[in-house]
Amino acid sequence: MRNKRFWVWGLVLGFVVSFCGAWSLPKAGAPTVLTINFGTEQVVLSESILQGGWYNYDDRQTLTQGKSLFSRATSMTETDTFAGTFPDIVQYIERIAPQYEVAAFNGQIDFHPHQTPRFTVRGQKAGRVIDREQLYADILDALRGNQYPVVKAAYHTVEPTPPAQILNTIKQRSHFGTDCTDNPDRENNIALALGKFNGLRVNPGEQVSFNQVVGRRSTATGFREAKIIVNGEYVDGVGGGVCQVSTTIFNAVVQAGLQITESHHHSLRSSYIPLGQDAMVSGAADLRFINNTGAPVYFETSFHNHHLSVTVYGRDKGPNITYRLDTAVIKTLEPKDKWVEDLPASTIKDFKTHPERYDKILVKTGTQGHVVDTYIETYQGGRRLSRKLLRHNTYQAVPNRYTLRQHEAQPTLTTEVL
Repeated sequence: MRNKRFWVWGLVLGFVVSFCGAWSLPKAGAPTVLTINFGTEQVVLSESILQGGWYNYDDRQTLTQGKSLFSRATSMTETDTFAGTFPDIVQYIERIAPQYEVAAFNGQIDFHPHQTPRFTVRGQKAGRVIDREQLYADILDALRGNQYPVVKAAYHTVEPTPPAQILNTIKQRSHFGTDCTDNPDRENNIALALGKFNGLRVNPGEQVSFNQVVGRRSTATGFREAKIIVNGEYVDGVGGGVCQVSTTIFNAVVQAGLQITESHHHSLRSSYIPLGQDAMVSGAADLRFINNTGAPVYFETSFHNHHLSVTVYGRDKGPNITYRLDTAVIKTLEPKDKWVEDLPASTIKDFKTHPERYDKILVKTGTQGHVVDTYIETYQGGRRLSRKLLRHNTYQAVPNRYTLRQHEAQPTLTTEVL
């Protein structure tokens, strides 16, 4: 009986030892669960999750499957790398890492036109990224020491870019100005429209519409009557002078290297800008452009002593890169002769029948018209890189204006005989 009990207890003890040994020293190929703590969140990596990638290569570069995480960790040599031994873990971590990492926030750039400093940075925040090297070292140590390891992911703090470094990337891309005549109503309209662009920020890829920025030109919005062009004639209309604003912005935008998507010429040439370099706007015609620089651009405008100026800031254009407008006159249009508008039709009819009765008097000299092509050119230093046709312009000739003055009747002489 004693021998029987001894045998039973020996059997039980052997079973326990065998069971405990199997628990503490898992066989190669046995499943292993790896837990990684990402701060307050926990991810459990089992080999079923990693399957399709949980493999290794032997010395002959032959694919061998079925090796557990534990067996791979314990069989590594000094020449083995973590990525080569655990490609499945590395791939999985790279896939899920972004959701546990926070990019550094470089803050918001504030624009203060005509102030010092002109640009400031606010709201910066540090980020964090997983320390991959430390994480993989901790995983390897854990796999070698415990069948069900738990690893806490280590992080690196990522500081935002220093404000001075950010602001140093903002350069003046262009500056352009025009002069206007001394007319209070016209200057009122110019100041209103130009002020709408002061402080404007245009993000990368964003399109700007002049008409949307300035809004409707009406007396209700503060605009006054001044000379505008209608059907090739100068007449009084609400918003006169706004086209000089659009023209000044147009030239500044071109020189800044932004992409023009819509622009129009006047029917008559403008006195404040060379032929082909104007930009007419109306209810049906707009000036549009896109910020294609890959970084925000900023507009600073001013109007002082009859001078309009527009400055564009943004990312540096590149070493010695400049943009400019170039024009080519294709044809000259000679002015025609026309009567002044208030000349009676009966006078004109009588002149055609009896031209000797009248003097034809020039009241206003006309001007030539032109057909002009406008190009945008890109230069690096003195070397032209490109020349692209922007638009085809026809500026009408302004006719010579004549009036008629009838000769005074000669007195009748009478002869008396004495």
